[in-house]
Amino acid sequence: MKNNVKRISALFTVIVLCFCVAFEAAAAGYPDYYPNTHRNTGSHIADLLGVAKTQLGYTELNSSGNPIPSTSDGGYTKYGASFGEPNGAWCAYFISWCASQAGIPSSIVPRLGNCGTLTDWYQSRSIYYSRSSGYVPKPGDMVFFNWSGGSSAQHIGIVTGVSGNNLYTIEGNTGGDEGYMCNGRTRGLNASYVLGYGVPKYNDALTYVGSYAFAASVSSSSGSHSNSTAYGSNLSVVTTTATSITSSDATLNGSIKNSGGNYISSAGFYFGANKNNLAKYPVVSGSSSNEIPLSLDIAKKFGKLKPNTTYYYRAYATINGNLYTGPMYAVVTVSDKPQQLVLSEASVNVGIGQTAEIMWAQLPVGSTDKGVTWTSSDPSIAVISNTGIITGMGYGRVTLTATTNYGSAFSSVDVNVLIGKPQNIKLTNITKDEIGISWDKVDKAKGYIIYRCESSDGKFKEHKKLDGSTTSFIDKDVKEGHRYYYKLKTLADKEKYDSDITEIMYITAKLPAPVISKAENDKNGFGNLTWDKVDGTEKYVVYRSRAVDGVYVAISDVRGTSFTDFSANQPGEYFYKVVAYAANEKATSSFSEVASVTVTSVYADENEVETVKTLERQREKQFDEENVFTSKTGLLNII
Repeated sequence: MKNNVKRISALFTVIVLCFCVAFEAAAAGYPDYYPNTHRNTGSHIADLLGVAKTQLGYTELNSSGNPIPSTSDGGYTKYGASFGEPNGAWCAYFISWCASQAGIPSSIVPRLGNCGTLTDWYQSRSIYYSRSSGYVPKPGDMVFFNWSGGSSAQHIGIVTGVSGNNLYTIEGNTGGDEGYMCNGRTRGLNASYVLGYGVPKYNDALTYVGSYAFAASVSSSSGSHSNSTAYGSNLSVVTTTATSITSSDATLNGSIKNSGGNYISSAGFYFGANKNNLAKYPVVSGSSSNEIPLSLDIAKKFGKLKPNTTYYYRAYATINGNLYTGPMYAVVTVSDKPQQLVLSEASVNVGIGQTAEIMWAQLPVGSTDKGVTWTSSDPSIAVISNTGIITGMGYGRVTLTATTNYGSAFSSVDVNVLIGKPQNIKLTNITKDEIGISWDKVDKAKGYIIYRCESSDGKFKEHKKLDGSTTSFIDKDVKEGHRYYYKLKTLADKEKYDSDITEIMYITAKLPAPVISKAENDKNGFGNLTWDKVDGTEKYVVYRSRAVDGVYVAISDVRGTSFTDFSANQPGEYFYKVVAYAANEKATSSFSEVASVTVTSVYADENEVETVKTLERQREKQFDEENVFTSKTGLLNII
């Protein structure tokens, strides 16, 4: 575990989502010259920003599929194309595209292309905050703009950070003249053109804060300098996002595309803290390659950077005495000391003698972490270990405080200690119409309440109240094949100290076992079974063994109440069991009693047997296609 984040894997549920989207650009034969190279982590905020950063420098394309340098060309973008408007305004489509690539559901970041409609969407969900509300934006928020000071949104961007009165963003359809490219921007936090913020409900437990790189405002340079985000003279110079950002180092990245085979006398980066006075750092001295990657580790080559400082850089290439430069980017180094301590919870309930866990992160990511020290305002109520494990000691409320060992940041969690929740809860199918519930005894319990409902989204009602000496209950008010949901809580001497309600558990009441009424040979000598119908059953699964107490293997799903075993075509005794399978809640019965059939000889005509087998296969195929439970699914569930 890295020092900068403690137990962070438990805090974030990592679900890696891969979205392969075929965009209209590809269909049109346009290369994706800014592919998404970000690898999703499962953190919505980190992934949205990660995807957006890979697109910095992307410009609209002309009819030949080449980038264009102005807003007047009405250029093509892959972002608009992916939503059916290849030549439309694309600031909102850019965000929709990034969210899709990041694996963020549309219920969190909508796939809309109109800023006004987007504003309405966030407002209708009460997750929109105007600039005048005093809301301080966070990375991942959506910021809306109106350049004339009006009330209708004209433009949208993604917030990457806030520092003082500066608002940092990544925006599509922006640039030196507010159009045509994806760029990083520095806006005034309190500027009149800022309307407000949409705040998506991401899955992140922690606010994403850390080092970042972004495209600074790009404008054409005078003299021999040329902003070559557009293709010209068969040469393009591309600046890309810095990587490996720490408190004292960063790796600059870019590339030269030289399709004309011209000799490049030198290439590298301009770099420095003053964007109007950047130092020149060569990387390549002489090359005529078609594509030249550029990479420069600043600290390794030229010494350590200052923590928490903004530096600017742009790629360059010199050809035939002319200097060409790519877009200007900025990189913010990490603070050497943690500036923020973020906890996974603001308040926690815990039972006496029971535990809960708090995770934390020191931010920004990459700052030097020397650990934290925990203190309790009242150890008689609750204590906490250095690893974040809270233990309830006695009834009451207490504050636990974590402080970085730098002393640079602290954060607190309120802990309410209650009576312990029921633990080790078990649900058991006792019979077809009885469900057993049991749990471990809770110290000092006055009683327990069992809540029940009959659907996953239904309303729970108090089903049974029991005294503190009871740790089990048999629910006899159940129906065969129906699913029941339960949760419990413990009662204390004082109501305010009653435990939290447990997590929901469920079980499906069993169906009655089928009764095999006939087991005999058919006219061809094959084993034939018949059983009584079980109400509420959609199908039956037949099991077979060659020994009465041997291993029984599922051999067939049957929709009716009879079965002929054509595969048992060798003389000898065969043993069978049948299980009923419900249609609604996927409930099963117990095994039927064992039935046996002795096959002494098989004289069936081969063609006749094959005909019967074909009919059986057709029946099973029809059964599966009717979207009942397929044979494979049924067997997996039963075994």
